[in-house]
Amino acid sequence: MGRLYESHHEEEKSETNKNIPMLFLLGEFSGESNHAWLNPKNHTSNSKLMKFPELEDQTECLASGFGWLLIQSRNTSSLFFFNPFTSQRINLPYHHSVITAAAFSASPTSPDCIVFTYRMPSVFGVRIDTLLVGQETWTGHVFMRDPSLFGGEIQAIYNNGCFYCVDPYGKIATFDAKLRTWNIVRGNGFERARGYFFEFNGEIFAVKKKSDSTFAEKLERLKVEGGMYGWEEVDLGFLGDDVTLFLGPYGSCAVPGLSNVVGMEKKKVFVADYRPQSKCLMYNKSNGFGMVADAGFFSWWYAPIWIQNS
Repeated sequence: MGRLYESHHEEEKSETNKNIPMLFLLGEFSGESNHAWLNPKNHTSNSKLMKFPELEDQTECLASGFGWLLIQSRNTSSLFFFNPFTSQRINLPYHHSVITAAAFSASPTSPDCIVFTYRMPSVFGVRIDTLLVGQETWTGHVFMRDPSLFGGEIQAIYNNGCFYCVDPYGKIATFDAKLRTWNIVRGNGFERARGYFFEFNGEIFAVKKKSDSTFAEKLERLKVEGGMYGWEEVDLGFLGDDVTLFLGPYGSCAVPGLSNVVGMEKKKVFVADYRPQSKCLMYNKSNGFGMVADAGFFSWWYAPIWIQNS
């Protein structure tokens, strides 16, 4: 278990509604062994410093979900799952390829958990590797390269048996985990924007934020019809009357049923991200009003990761 620097951390966790994602600040770079939690209920900087022996090496978070982080060691390139709530670690077989984007389909404790990694196209084509957790080796897949497909940073999301790769222009490609097929979906993306992508009720959504804007600006829904895709702008209420968004660079989610939780009333959108001032901040926007929770002395070498206790 991570050594606590403040004894009230366990008490706070026990009082926190289990459905509310916490913001985990992962110290990623050399010499940084401290990590911290932020609770969005408080929208304050009451961070709790912690040490995890499992994270003593330089680490990088590739994806988050189901209460787990998918971590890569910068020193050894080894991959493993880590649950910061329980300090449980699950090691994965060595992965030999460079990873541009990654996702996983279920909790790694599930027998159905598939890990997906994507490598930016090279002259040899698109490289995808998959692993059913518990197997000893990765399965590699190479597909024909399409130089016009993606531009910029890629995000990977799992939905209904497929892994979706999405770029800042909203361009889409999918990998069918069962059929092991790679499909470039043609259609209309959107003007380049900083985007957060998430799955909710079997659909994929994008929240767009311009580089010069603090808050999220638009919510768009992915529509795929007849082998073509498009993005349709929808109101936040489209998700439901009581849905809160938690958006970040390592994974985003939509969580229903929080409006009755003390400290979460009328809060609809939280964004945890890096700012030009190299400060990791957490924002809340409700009816046009923004509140800023500064992560104290934590700066750009701390990765802000939303994680929900499963």
